[in-house]
Amino acid sequence: MQVKPVLDLRVTHSFYDDQRCADIILAPTGATATLMRRLNVTCREFPDHVSLYAGLDSQGNSVAATAAPLALSFYISPRDETFALITDLVQVGAQAAPLFTNVNVAVADPLPLRLTSRTLSATESFLVATPGANEGFVLSGRPQPGVSAAIFTVAGTGFSPGFVSYDAASNRIAVNTSMGAPGRRFDVTYPVLPLRPQDVLAEVELTLDAASLQAPVAGPRTFVVSFAARAFRWCYYLVADYAGDITALTLVDATPGNGARRVEFDAGGPTDLSANPDASDTVALDLAKQNPRRRVLRFLSKAPVACSQTPLRALELRLGGNRVIGGIPNPAPSDIAALATVPPPAARETVLYHVLRLIAN
Repeated sequence: MQVKPVLDLRVTHSFYDDQRCADIILAPTGATATLMRRLNVTCREFPDHVSLYAGLDSQGNSVAATAAPLALSFYISPRDETFALITDLVQVGAQAAPLFTNVNVAVADPLPLRLTSRTLSATESFLVATPGANEGFVLSGRPQPGVSAAIFTVAGTGFSPGFVSYDAASNRIAVNTSMGAPGRRFDVTYPVLPLRPQDVLAEVELTLDAASLQAPVAGPRTFVVSFAARAFRWCYYLVADYAGDITALTLVDATPGNGARRVEFDAGGPTDLSANPDASDTVALDLAKQNPRRRVLRFLSKAPVACSQTPLRALELRLGGNRVIGGIPNPAPSDIAALATVPPPAARETVLYHVLRLIAN
């Protein structure tokens, strides 16, 4: 059977210079794989995307288009822990069951998918035993964590029950069955968390009409899942036997040209943690113990810096305007510390750190 490309589903990431994200595995769910086989749709997997090819009938039309509209689902799974270190997952983590979808997104090519949460409900049936304003029943399933009583719906056969409350600890509901007779049936519907493999970060669901499943003349349509790089302030510790004025010490992004600097530090110099220890800075405290006769100084960038595949290569430590250490490494995404940059009860700020040494021979 002849096939033609129908669509590409791509994952992009601002960490990478070319935006291509090969840190994930993108694969169809079991149900979608079965559906695609039945509809003669072939899925080819690549490091940063999957491409779908539609089988054509004798008239050159997509066989899958005859089954439209239909939904195709895919799992997004990180290949290793690197993805979590470099990726801003705050919005994904805020979703109970993260789902990227093209529903309610304006048509475009490429089309950026919208992040939402997959919803799933369960319905259980009960029989009235002792009619009352607060009759109790134990659910066999487990509602989605954090649900409120307003989310539960009840429907009775021959009477109108009313939902009263839900207790998560006992998984017990209370229903007003005073209008019903013993033996009357009613149904309770409530949201549940969709089941998915443990290593899956999120799902993708493409809802496609017949036109979307036809092979376009201009080439396959593109759907895009986008991730942004994490951003942290950079923290540099300087262990030194320098006894002079610390305001003469500066960290400078010496990238040639007059463009914006990728990172900036306070021109007033570092914080002297030997003279003024910070009890919340465990990295500095450890450095002080390891270097009892040396100063421990801390430089903290003015603003967060996005993680990037391309490192900043022109960071310099200067003393009185003269370079003393050049080509300073960027903090690694795995080197994380927590600093109390704002007074309690505010949470500590997560920063990336690196240790420098300025020791006389």
